[in-house]
Amino acid sequence: MQHLNFFYGTKQALFDVSLPVRDQQVTALIGPSGCGKSTFLRTLNRMNDLIAGTRIEGKAMMGDEDIFGKLVDVVQLRQRIGMVFQRPNPFPQSIYDNITYGLRMQRLSRRDMQERVESSLRGAALWDEVKDRLKAPAMGLSGGQQQRLCIARAIAV
Repeated sequence: MQHLNFFYGTKQALFDVSLPVRDQQVTALIGPSGCGKSTFLRTLNRMNDLIAGTRIEGKAMMGDEDIFGKLVDVVQLRQRIGMVFQRPNPFPQSIYDNITYGLRMQRLSRRDMQERVESSLRGAALWDEVKDRLKAPAMGLSGGQQQRLCIARAIAV
């Protein structure tokens, strides 16, 4: 990421953000309310494209491709940039389906899908608590478990 600026009309919301983001690693953004964390993430996964009057300056490379390029497939981009929000937002589906939702487009084998579910739940420190009830509704989990489920969902993709 190099010299990223983001504008809502004439109001600048992000100022000259330059940040190395390493491949295959988790990157966390921490800061006070209103400092631009969510705006930054929505800019990276191109969700702000849907807001009229917004403008991006700068570059953000993923491999050899600038993610702000006009030919970028934003659906594929969003599969690669996961977001976990302050309030948990599990899908109203099973625990298993929450994890596999983003994976289904990758056309993984059933075995690979199951391995990815387990590894992402382990990565979010949730596997031992839910391994025997993967078909249970995600909304039945506690708030903390729902948050870890959302983290696992982001890890999975």
